[in-house]
Amino acid sequence: MNILQTFIGLFFPKICLSCDERLLDNEQFLCLNCINSLDFLKVICPICGSPKTEDKCKVCQTNEFLFDKARSVFMFNTVVQNLIHEFKYNEMTMIAKFLGKLSQEYIEKFQPFDHIDYVVPVPLHKVKKRYRGFNQSEYITRQIARNMNWKHLPNLIKRKRFTETQTKLNKEQRRENVSFAFKINSKYNIKGKNILLVDDVFTTGATVNSIAAALKEKQVNKVYIFTIARAL
Repeated sequence: MNILQTFIGLFFPKICLSCDERLLDNEQFLCLNCINSLDFLKVICPICGSPKTEDKCKVCQTNEFLFDKARSVFMFNTVVQNLIHEFKYNEMTMIAKFLGKLSQEYIEKFQPFDHIDYVVPVPLHKVKKRYRGFNQSEYITRQIARNMNWKHLPNLIKRKRFTETQTKLNKEQRRENVSFAFKINSKYNIKGKNILLVDDVFTTGATVNSIAAALKEKQVNKVYIFTIARAL
């Protein structure tokens, strides 16, 4: 470590993005305690990916999902929330590589999807993307596609209209907010293909379900959903 790095580390130490503890030299973004709190989501409904606590998934019973399968790497907790927040709003895009590596480990361990033809991000409206400067889902899909040697199609899906953030909306409002909000780029022939649609958090599934509807109209074979976190 050179003198400048020593000075920076002394007066501006790296801290954990979740608990604010000072990071050790071999730690990145999260301290060991927070890293150890991240467990892969294993107990899941085979269709929607929610934690399965009963014989029949209540989430699937109360929703008409058009995608074929959904999986999430983690349950949404404070550690995951802080990671995603820093990534989305403080432009810490190096976190995308970290999340992409964790996604790769999850996919390789559980192999939840059949053959994947294209990896696709949930798009931002151009106004929101211009304001934020990047699409967080696109950063993650780029990492997943590279790590898994899958083809990346970041421009396959477009938002037809600007929608307000889903964060403070209830289930019905979320569904209405994104209804018919997406269109498929006609330059790509996706008939009969398997699409992996990637987002940061799965809450009610309204957004990805709306996109799945648009993809099914184009006669794709399978629509799989993959998110970093699953919220309830």
